[in-house]
Amino acid sequence: MTIEICKLHEVMEKMDKNVLSSFLSEFRCSRSRDSEHFLRKTALKHEARDISRTYLAIDLEKNIISGYFTLAFKCLNVKDIGMDAHLTEMMNVRDDVAQSYLIGQLARSDDAERGSGRIMLDEALRMFFKGKGMFGCRTVRLDCRDELVDYYISRGFQPIGKNADLDLNQMAKFI
Repeated sequence: MTIEICKLHEVMEKMDKNVLSSFLSEFRCSRSRDSEHFLRKTALKHEARDISRTYLAIDLEKNIISGYFTLAFKCLNVKDIGMDAHLTEMMNVRDDVAQSYLIGQLARSDDAERGSGRIMLDEALRMFFKGKGMFGCRTVRLDCRDELVDYYISRGFQPIGKNADLDLNQMAKFI
């Protein structure tokens, strides 16, 4: 498996808008239709408005998007989470707010080879570690479904609570 991580905004500059739209529309993720919708409809808007950055994992052998991840910087309100004092200290919480890096999306296509999710997660963490060296912030967080909690724990994340809708688990990792 040969995967290249490409910045969506750079792909946008090189590809005709219709070709890019068609390419993104080929991404299939039956585990999360929301992830398909985000890539097709929202990622380009977030790029243009500087809300987040999306990275495509391109399988060079199959010429497909095997997955993607979206990174951002977003404050986390911890007032209602009820974290212990050690975790609060590690997250540098001030006035019930913790600065954090966010993995807003991380999705593998139905055609992706095993291990591609790990490659994308490792690349996201590498980027955040580089950011930590440039501007600080040690907390990386993400939200995930119940069936992914054990996977993220095995990758060094720890559960910190539920999201506002109580349908996703908030996870954090310190870099």
